[in-house]
Amino acid sequence: MRAGNPPNPYTPGAGDRPRALVGRSDQLALAESVRSQLEAGYSANSLVYVGLRGVGKTVLLKEIADRLAGAGWYAPYLELRRGLAVDSALASVAERGAAHLRPGAKLTRQVGQLLRRGGGLQVLGSGGNLGASRNLPAYDDLARVLASLSEAAREDGLGVALVVDELQAVTIANLGALVHVVQDLRDRLPFALIGAGLPHLPSYIAKAATYTERFRYEPTDKLHDREARAAVVEPAAAEGVSWNDEALARVVAAADGYPYFLQLYAFEAWQEAARSGAIESIRLADVQAAEPVAQRQIEAGIYGVRFEGANQTERRYLFALSEIMGGAADQVRSGDVARALDLKLSAVSPTRDALIRKGIIHAPEHGVLAFSIPGFRQYIERRRADEG
Repeated sequence: MRAGNPPNPYTPGAGDRPRALVGRSDQLALAESVRSQLEAGYSANSLVYVGLRGVGKTVLLKEIADRLAGAGWYAPYLELRRGLAVDSALASVAERGAAHLRPGAKLTRQVGQLLRRGGGLQVLGSGGNLGASRNLPAYDDLARVLASLSEAAREDGLGVALVVDELQAVTIANLGALVHVVQDLRDRLPFALIGAGLPHLPSYIAKAATYTERFRYEPTDKLHDREARAAVVEPAAAEGVSWNDEALARVVAAADGYPYFLQLYAFEAWQEAARSGAIESIRLADVQAAEPVAQRQIEAGIYGVRFEGANQTERRYLFALSEIMGGAADQVRSGDVARALDLKLSAVSPTRDALIRKGIIHAPEHGVLAFSIPGFRQYIERRRADEG
């Protein structure tokens, strides 16, 4: 890249915040509503964003956590994954979060006391966690710690929020215990759970606990055309660079509203333009030259990882699904997939459910299936031909 060019403003990393956070004003407004309700002494439903992988849920949660922290709240961001104890996750972010609390506030002192207790926030007691452990979390420990923080926050006119990503990674038993804690605290203290997960998360939570009508599930979808254009144009404009209309249209079409793909195609187009000299405008030729590079990264890092993580039974299911879709349809009936495999629907349901949990496919409506990532059907077709 020639010296003197502005830095590449696109961020195609998982969970990396884009320079222009567009198309999420409604979701951000809902989180702000939760904050204002709790600060005013009213209760508020917990807020859970649901959507496919790569649509920006993590970016959204991190933005919300930062905004709450900026308002004086204690709002640690936690990304759950199997095997990770939530007490360890809290301990890892507690000190950083405490640094942003208001000096002299009771909430600040309370967090400080917890940090000095054994060097971390042992909110679930010894051995308990919200990851893959078979042990139920220590309900009393978790409730006591969060209650003490929330009581201190109430005296300050503030609140506490657990901002939790990948909620579907929690086991049913542990998720039920977490919901129990949340429901107990929300009725009497300024406390909220703000989380995110895959589209099947609402039904998963319903299996884990009752009173889930106290959760607000907010769809987080792909970007509309206008929003996708803004996500590409605005970061470049901030660096004094424009996008040719044809180049912009091609990137938006290739990404299909998928925020990660937008960032990746735009990043590689910028890199290509920079190789030609001083960047003034991104042209169609830049995008065309960048497409093979971006597509190789998608195939290796997105498609390939998911396919290689599927077992042989799951791969056969994916092959049948793509074959039924052919070249036109983007949705099929789950019963049609079972018939193509010459099996009863009940026999293939565990495989279907496993693929849904992995985020490879999803059910836009009851009995209907679709691939969760743009272009993944075509990738499966190529793999089917290779293995055929």
